[in-house]
Amino acid sequence: MKWWPFRRSALKRAISYQDVWGAGSDPAVLRGTSQERALRLGPVYGATRILADSVASLPLKSYRTAGADRLRVPLPELFRQPAAAGTLYDWLHRCMTSLTLRGNAYGLVVAWGPDGWPSQIEWLHPDDVHLQDNLAAVPVWYYKGRRLEPHQLFHIPGYTLPGQILGLSPIAYFATTTEAGLLANQFGRDWFANGSTPSAVLETDMVVDQAAATILKARFKEAAQGRDVVALGNGVKYRAISVPAEESQFLETIKATANQIAAIYGVPPEKVGGETGGSLTYATVEQNSIDMLTWTLRPWLARLEAALSLLLPPGTEVKFNPDAMLRTDLLSRMQAYGMALDQGWRNRDEVRALEDEPPLPNGLGQTYLPLSTALSVSLDPEQANARNVVEMIQKLGAGVGVMLTADEARDLLNQAGAHLSGSFTPPKATEEP
Repeated sequence: MKWWPFRRSALKRAISYQDVWGAGSDPAVLRGTSQERALRLGPVYGATRILADSVASLPLKSYRTAGADRLRVPLPELFRQPAAAGTLYDWLHRCMTSLTLRGNAYGLVVAWGPDGWPSQIEWLHPDDVHLQDNLAAVPVWYYKGRRLEPHQLFHIPGYTLPGQILGLSPIAYFATTTEAGLLANQFGRDWFANGSTPSAVLETDMVVDQAAATILKARFKEAAQGRDVVALGNGVKYRAISVPAEESQFLETIKATANQIAAIYGVPPEKVGGETGGSLTYATVEQNSIDMLTWTLRPWLARLEAALSLLLPPGTEVKFNPDAMLRTDLLSRMQAYGMALDQGWRNRDEVRALEDEPPLPNGLGQTYLPLSTALSVSLDPEQANARNVVEMIQKLGAGVGVMLTADEARDLLNQAGAHLSGSFTPPKATEEP
């Protein structure tokens, strides 16, 4: 009687393909906690890394609101040194990693500032935090079995259901997806580690006990590794088989898993090893960044801004600057700057700051005027340099037919030079017949 190698039977009459080459389901790949296990899957690691890196790398600014006005203020102490180890980038990265993997971020307040507000918060491992009742009106938290006071724990949930306190864990809810991907990767490893293509199945009509099966498998493996022929005996027949990788579908499984992980985290599939369906493409890097910022990062930023602002005194809030992601090409930036200057809603010093350049001397870059006008006319004479004064007088004089004598021109130059030291008076002009 012949047995198909993938069929299971209580009475073992054949040495199957799985016995020799492995079934791609090594239990070792599923060991460890769910969080650590999921991170071994490339798309999960890639998706969570993209989200954590993107959020942590954005500049964080603080503001104080006064009615309808919002004034920029220095970052509070909490965001200058938020934890004992690491920087603000590391602190935000840990928060996002906990949120994306477990759906919750738990912060233990370890220090308070002179104003009574938190000055340091350490993010806790989610496995060490326990909630007594997820449906309770007032949460009761435990850290490593010790009950915490309400003001000691700072909690940021991710995806939440009405009436519940804890956010849903993507890893727990999609454990089947991640495990299928891990098993597909394990199968691929076994496939290539054992020569990529199974060589044969050993068949016999005799009952094979454990000792005989061990000897037959050892002889077969030894011969297979050396690409040699082996004599098996005991009526065992050698039948060559070939199972192409495409038929096993593990490559397709890996791609499908990457697409599912991308959908779970809202990241572009091509960034985590998947494929984008259809013919959708992006014309520029800027458009791609805008799409990522709008549909993926913006919800996370809004959630963090609202939560982190609760750690500050009333009237103070923090905001991320998402414009830092939108780094366009040089020509597009220069054109945008030119429009901003020409329309007068940015001055030259602000544009130079965006390009990490120092401000112009003597306050020359503070004027909100079209660039062509700002070079020749200044609203405040105290901010005009000698060149601007000379050009202004020359253009005005030529326009109304006013001519300056040589002495008056010299006086003009002297006064323009005196202007640089802060003592400028308008020159007098003599009209010739």
